[in-house]
Amino acid sequence: MPGVVEESLRQQPLPVNGGKASFKGDKYGKYHPADPRKLDLESNFGPMDPNTIGYLQPTSADTPIDIMRERFDRDGYLHVKGLLPVEPVLKCRAAYFSHMSPSGLLQPGSDPISGTYSGANPRKYLPPGNLRRLFGLKDDPESDKYVELMISAHEADFYINFCKIPELREFVSKFNGWSNPTMLQRTMLRAFVPNSELTPVHFDQMYLRAGPPTSLTAWVPIGNISLEGGGLMYLEKSTDIGKKTEDGFAANASNLTDEERVSAFNKNMHDGGFLSRDTVAYGKEASRKWLMTEYEVGDVIFHNPYMVHASCKNKDPNGAIRLATDLRFVDSEKPYDTRWMKVYRPLDGL
Repeated sequence: MPGVVEESLRQQPLPVNGGKASFKGDKYGKYHPADPRKLDLESNFGPMDPNTIGYLQPTSADTPIDIMRERFDRDGYLHVKGLLPVEPVLKCRAAYFSHMSPSGLLQPGSDPISGTYSGANPRKYLPPGNLRRLFGLKDDPESDKYVELMISAHEADFYINFCKIPELREFVSKFNGWSNPTMLQRTMLRAFVPNSELTPVHFDQMYLRAGPPTSLTAWVPIGNISLEGGGLMYLEKSTDIGKKTEDGFAANASNLTDEERVSAFNKNMHDGGFLSRDTVAYGKEASRKWLMTEYEVGDVIFHNPYMVHASCKNKDPNGAIRLATDLRFVDSEKPYDTRWMKVYRPLDGL
């Protein structure tokens, strides 16, 4: 019977007793004990209601693969603890912030590996692309040092080598049963500074709709990310919402050309290609919790292409910049969105 392995391991609610949350754990992962009422969580439009917050279920890297698959199918994500070796992750982090240092991103005199923010106007350090465009900010790689460095980091040796970490590809091959998984060349290396605009609400298939919904996203934190640090969060069991939403987009696409139909930025979509900038309102309308966690060096979280996700603002108490990357894998022997086989450029239509 499907799901028998996981029947006794299902995610529990968040009961609060005396100001402390208690959670049922299991041998393959424990729930985080933090009380969401004690956290400084903020969306673009104000504080997050702690009653709308839940926690992602962690899964240790030695968990049997059949349990991992059941969890992924059930929840739409799989948060694998300690999948990657620590040294190459920290090496990439130190190299990235050294690369970005000329932009004024870091606190003067700080160790680059700490990624401690300089405290400058956070709008200056929005990622290049649609967010900067929506806010009317300059996005010219020739004159904006930060944008120039952030774009060039995608082709820097330190990042290319990081993306080749063998443990990640080996896991993807084993997990999906793909003999030859291909990583799409268009990756998203992102640093979010404290108090900047957050990752809007979206699901990946919106941007990959020129291919079937068979890709696997690996969201990889490059360094620790605290609960308040703006790490990726997921709308609880929302693959059905993503699928229904995408079906609606497809049904309304009769007035579009073939090229427009596969674009996440066509005239039927929100400007910017996302579902909403208001995580609080979106979650309440869906009547589902936003699930979050803290991330540690070596963690990877995988998600279904229909899984709805976003982030809170980075409110890390130590001023640490949230650094992470999106790596997407496909089965090279089957159809996929070949538009993504090129290196990221801002406003490249994807």
